[in-house]
Amino acid sequence: MAGQLVQYIVVRADLLKTLNWPVGSVIAQACHACCAVTYLYQNDPYTQEYLKDLDNMHKVVLEASIGFFHKTVVHSLSVL
Repeated sequence: MAGQLVQYIVVRADLLKTLNWPVGSVIAQACHACCAVTYLYQNDPYTQEYLKDLDNMHKVVLEASIGFFHKTVVHSLSVL
């Protein structure tokens, strides 16, 4: 596989700003999602490649508005 694999974590901005979730709760949900997706796709070749070098895993955390999240992120994931 060419290039570095990256795990993107998209967090809804409204959880902190509108719904007033504690930062720890948002982080816990993001961690849960990362663990769950790793488990669900553990047999995927890209996941296996990503997990081979634990010291060099690359993650990017992004914040998205609820509108962007639903229109773009959810739609993109549904077509995978």
